[in-house]
Amino acid sequence: MSIFLGFSFFRFHRRRIKILAIYETFLTSSKRQLHPLEIGRENGMHTLEVMKVLSNTPELFLKVPRSGSGGTNLYALRSSIVVQSSEAVIAYINRLARKDRILYYSLIILVLAVILMALLNIAFLRFWFG
Repeated sequence: MSIFLGFSFFRFHRRRIKILAIYETFLTSSKRQLHPLEIGRENGMHTLEVMKVLSNTPELFLKVPRSGSGGTNLYALRSSIVVQSSEAVIAYINRLARKDRILYYSLIILVLAVILMALLNIAFLRFWFG
């Protein structure tokens, strides 16, 4: 969502369902490498949305350059994800989504607290010096 010094924040927040759907597509497919167009057709998602999810979650999905002409990229599950059970991967995705959600709401609360403190400080200064 936002990029600051190369870090991407809130990658799993509100994308958990899409990530899980793409993961299930890789599990049910007979091929190890899939094109984002195939994944989008299988899940009913737009191809650009699939590409964004795949590129923003490198800990799950690996970009595999296609050899030869065309230059299109395929995606595959990382080997560390393939060897784990489905329940463990789903729990991992849910844990990362929960961490992103906690960070997101903590950041909102922090910004609101700073705004509230600034307003109270202005009211305090007007009371004493106004």
